[in-house]
Amino acid sequence: MAKHFERKGRRLLGFNLQSWIKGFFGGNAGLSIVILFLICLFLVLEAVRFFPSHHQELKLSQKSGQEYVDYVIREADEYQNLVSFTNQAYFQELDARFGIERGVVDSFGVFQGMIEDDAGDEMDGLEEARDEEDPAALKEAEAAYQAAVARIVNEADRKMVDSFGRLAENDEAWRSVKEAASSYDAVEEEIPAFVEEAETKMTEGMASFEEAKALISSSGVPLKDLRSKLVKIAASIKDDAIADLTASARKEALLEGAEKVEGEAREAKLAEAGKIVIQDEFPFAERIKPIVAAHGDHVAAVATLREKIQEGIGRLPSEFSSEPAEKLVGKIRKLEPKFIEALDESIEESGQWKWDDEIDWVSSVTKFFFGKDWTTNSEWRQVYGFLPLFTGSIIISLIALCIAVPLSIGAAIYVNRLSTKWEQTFIKPAIEMIQAIPSIVLGFFGIMVLGNILLEYSSSPWISWLPGFPITERLNMLNAGMLLALMAVPTIFTLCEDALNNVPRSFSEASLALGASKLQTVNKVIVPAAISGILAAVLLGLGRVIGETMVVLLVAGNKISMPEWSAGLGVIAQPSHTMTGIIAQEMGEVSSGTLHYRALFLVGLVLFTISLTINVAAQKIIKRLGNHA
Repeated sequence: MAKHFERKGRRLLGFNLQSWIKGFFGGNAGLSIVILFLICLFLVLEAVRFFPSHHQELKLSQKSGQEYVDYVIREADEYQNLVSFTNQAYFQELDARFGIERGVVDSFGVFQGMIEDDAGDEMDGLEEARDEEDPAALKEAEAAYQAAVARIVNEADRKMVDSFGRLAENDEAWRSVKEAASSYDAVEEEIPAFVEEAETKMTEGMASFEEAKALISSSGVPLKDLRSKLVKIAASIKDDAIADLTASARKEALLEGAEKVEGEAREAKLAEAGKIVIQDEFPFAERIKPIVAAHGDHVAAVATLREKIQEGIGRLPSEFSSEPAEKLVGKIRKLEPKFIEALDESIEESGQWKWDDEIDWVSSVTKFFFGKDWTTNSEWRQVYGFLPLFTGSIIISLIALCIAVPLSIGAAIYVNRLSTKWEQTFIKPAIEMIQAIPSIVLGFFGIMVLGNILLEYSSSPWISWLPGFPITERLNMLNAGMLLALMAVPTIFTLCEDALNNVPRSFSEASLALGASKLQTVNKVIVPAAISGILAAVLLGLGRVIGETMVVLLVAGNKISMPEWSAGLGVIAQPSHTMTGIIAQEMGEVSSGTLHYRALFLVGLVLFTISLTINVAAQKIIKRLGNHA
């Protein structure tokens, strides 16, 4: 009997065909595990090496005063946002009240510039002829100048001159501007009376708004001047400190290089090495004194800013001809108390700041994982805060799941249990075909089509009441979430249908035999029996969307900042950045071994850990549900 079951066939190196097949697949599996282990090891090694460099960077930023100057920079940036909103509101209101007058003034100004640029030679000739007082030469110069001006005015493109379209529907005003430009004496620079009248009308009509705008714009001058001064001091301290840290290595390298050359090259290297001074300790205490002493000026500048900006915002008008201007001013007034509160907190924190406080390793870790800023292209200071990237990824993934899960599960239930054969042959391939669409194509669709649709129709009265609507930016988290939902639907749908297929037929037959309808059978029997598989499908869908790169890189907006939580559910309409997007965007621009390079690897390690955690949790939940079943 044993001989009957012996393996037969030719052997190679002592192994038969079945053994070679088994070894081939087993070897491939083992090789995959080794490669995966090496990838994880490399990822961990590069990521962990981020923290020592980050710790040193934080200490340098503190001892050089950059941390203190950051308080001033944040105050100035927040102030500048208010100035920007004020300017936008001013010009929106100006256009609404005096659009024609502004169009006249601006268009005539454009003609002035064109004449000075294109008829410069004729202008010089006319000015010389007037100085010489030669009638014949003057007549000839005037004719040449007038001909040049007439040519310039006649050939001018109306859309270019009236670039903002303020005179688009007023042909009479446009003709007046052209006639004024045709008779304009650029040598004497005489402005036509109707242009001056238009400018006077604008100035008088917007006088109160102009005063408020000027007051707001001037309130931060002391703070901005202080910022410029302190930035230079802190940057100089940090540069010198870095040079001091590398002084010994640079000097040693120059001396080694000098030993390998002779003559003038050797003397040059020795001379350069002799200029490098190696200090026992960099004099931070001495160099930081100007920044420490500037705290009084800082307090005074913020006090001036607070007083003037409150007065300026108080003078802003309450009645408007422009709806956008009214909304902007309303936003300014809403931001004012938050801005004042932020100023007070900043002054309090900066007053407690000390350049020689110790920064421990825990602070280095927490400032990365809970930091709210990610700034890498700044010559001033590189900051790595992971929280905005994590928040953006989570919000976009949740949006995608909220859309994809009900659609996918509903479609799977319908196709598997309720549809006809004809519907099954059509719906299932159509849904699964979505997987064949490249993500780059979906990204372009989001930019060119979906983003414009959301931007246009979100202002419709029947949906404009929704949180975050009307949308002001077409590239946002909602756009990205909707596209990721489309990408997740085939995965969740297919796995859900497989889970439904795995429910024994006897379950449904017994339910129907007891008199239950198809819907009752699905709700009370089929879905509860397949719940573990459905949950697995949802978790795999989450893994699909959280690891997607190209779509979020193209349509999420790539704004690295924390969402404005005060918007409530409207936060979904704000732009954001993600973990995958930042790696794809910046990895190709960084040098190997730099702090930025390792920060991206650390982001990748966190992303890998999240994906691994989702899969492990899914397996445990499925196993537990399976045991209960």
